[in-house]
Amino acid sequence: MEREHPAELRTDRLRLRPYREADFETLFRELVLDPAVIRFWHAYGAPGLTDGDRRAMAEHDLGSWIEEGIAAGYPTWVIEAADPAGEAADPAVGPPGDFAGAIGVYPAENEWGPEPEVGYMLASRHHGRGLATEALRAVIADSTERLGIPVLVGIVDEPNVASIRVLEKCGFVLDRSYVGRDGHPYRRYVRTAADPRRG
Repeated sequence: MEREHPAELRTDRLRLRPYREADFETLFRELVLDPAVIRFWHAYGAPGLTDGDRRAMAEHDLGSWIEEGIAAGYPTWVIEAADPAGEAADPAVGPPGDFAGAIGVYPAENEWGPEPEVGYMLASRHHGRGLATEALRAVIADSTERLGIPVLVGIVDEPNVASIRVLEKCGFVLDRSYVGRDGHPYRRYVRTAADPRRG
């Protein structure tokens, strides 16, 4: 039986709502066109690329990845600043509804197994505030408790220390290091859900 996706996920500072097709423009503008966000998407830094080239690439790469995930029953979430009940908005996060990034679970794109991958991108103005960790913890809880996914994978560029810290804080363990087809070094992290029989 297909599980119904929740209308949103909430954390202390964030609201995660399901991605809609119209969100692609915001993702493209806020994430793909920001060199600080896209620096590890190596092909996007090639000399001579126009914004139109990057749009076509993002529609093919990011857009299709999101569509494949949704088709497989895995939600992609848009990360926004939450509207805290009875409290002032956190100035470090921004006003309620402020776009912060995107996160989701996607079909595996590596040769080491069928386990779904987590992926996340945060707008650079929100870097260094622990928001990616907060959002990923919410997605892990949803994935393991509601969707029953026993194993999640994270693939990260070896020099991407910030993203490695996020994965490790969320319980991912290094499985292997390897050189990708593009010649860049990567790390594959794995997180196994706790056995519910252990209590």
